[in-house]
Amino acid sequence: MVKAFPFESFMALRYLRSKRKEVFISIITVISLLGVAVSVMVLNVVLAVMTGFEEELQSKLIDANAHITLRHYQGGLSDYQGIGKRIAELPSVESVFPYTYSQAMIRNEQGARGILIRGIDESDEPVTKLKKIMKNPENIRRLFERGEVEVDRPDGSRDSAFLPTLIIGEELQRRMGLFPGSVITLLAPELSSSPLGLMPRHRRFLVADIYSSGLIEYESGLAYISIKEAQEFFGLNDTVTGIEIMVRDRNSTQPVMSSITTLLQDSHDGFYLSDWTDQNRPLWEAIQLEKRVYFIVLLLLILIASFSIVATLVMVVMEKGRDIAILKTMGARDRQILKIFLIQGSVIGVGGVIMGTLLGYLGCLLLKQYGFPIDARVFSIDTVPVYMRISNFMLVAGAGVVITSLAGLYPAFRASKLSPAEALRFE
Repeated sequence: MVKAFPFESFMALRYLRSKRKEVFISIITVISLLGVAVSVMVLNVVLAVMTGFEEELQSKLIDANAHITLRHYQGGLSDYQGIGKRIAELPSVESVFPYTYSQAMIRNEQGARGILIRGIDESDEPVTKLKKIMKNPENIRRLFERGEVEVDRPDGSRDSAFLPTLIIGEELQRRMGLFPGSVITLLAPELSSSPLGLMPRHRRFLVADIYSSGLIEYESGLAYISIKEAQEFFGLNDTVTGIEIMVRDRNSTQPVMSSITTLLQDSHDGFYLSDWTDQNRPLWEAIQLEKRVYFIVLLLLILIASFSIVATLVMVVMEKGRDIAILKTMGARDRQILKIFLIQGSVIGVGGVIMGTLLGYLGCLLLKQYGFPIDARVFSIDTVPVYMRISNFMLVAGAGVVITSLAGLYPAFRASKLSPAEALRFE
């Protein structure tokens, strides 16, 4: 036996399909639906762009750092190879590699600047990450070899010298007038004895290549050298600053950190762990706050569009006053009349939300395919990034359905309380 179509739904859909005496009401209905659709579309596109910027920034910062960093409260790590092997055995860990961080001053004819020197080894992960941002990735091997340059002797003759190499950022290159093949002097804060007394430790280095990460702060104040040269130049002996850990899921670092803490607590103490969110927490909190503000502000567009649904239903109630009176005379209850106009408002709202979601998805695809140009010097990318998350679309659609459905409450309540005698008095 076929189940009968509900009376309330039948009447609501009939009112939507029927030709009304007032064409103006039909026009407002279409405008209401389009208003909701445009509002939902705009909100979806904006959230996709905001998420795109967030993902792009996360990717660039992780290219410059790691998912998890392990350090020691007392300074350098000596048994870093043994600790790294134990951590690498964890199933959630993808790779482990040591690093050094040291302060230094870089000097040439253009002047001097304080920078951070990062020492990396020849492991696949740090080499691959650095190659992604280098101007000439094939020069990565030069970082682990001595470079040959010609130098002038005091007697005026020229000779060859083999210098350690480093890779500097594009912003530092621009500020100091450097280029691949330039010779610079690094000065370490540690002192060494000389015939003239205590002097800062210094050594000449050869610029092997330039990297461009899109992060000006890094490019202007961070240079890369091999970890062996860093240990020798800064007097670290056989220690490193810490160990960097890459995990399979960068959004699930907390369980991995708990596993590492449990793994090391028996044989080692004094370690502390931090993940990529800890290292840039103020930045992520600012981005999340900005996304929430944008969401709330743009959600007001859907709220404004829902007012036209209210106006449409109020006019429909006024137009259908005679029909409502007849339905009540025939035995329809107030609750049924209420549901008729709630369903009618929901159909308009849900139709607008569905249309807006489809248009938003299409807009995101077009924006991602053809791009919208922006200033790469400011945003470090040349087109607007777009990253579509199903959760964002579901959140917008859910909020839109709730708001537009609630918009029909007042007109539906007015219709349910309409007196048949009052409605038929002037008919």
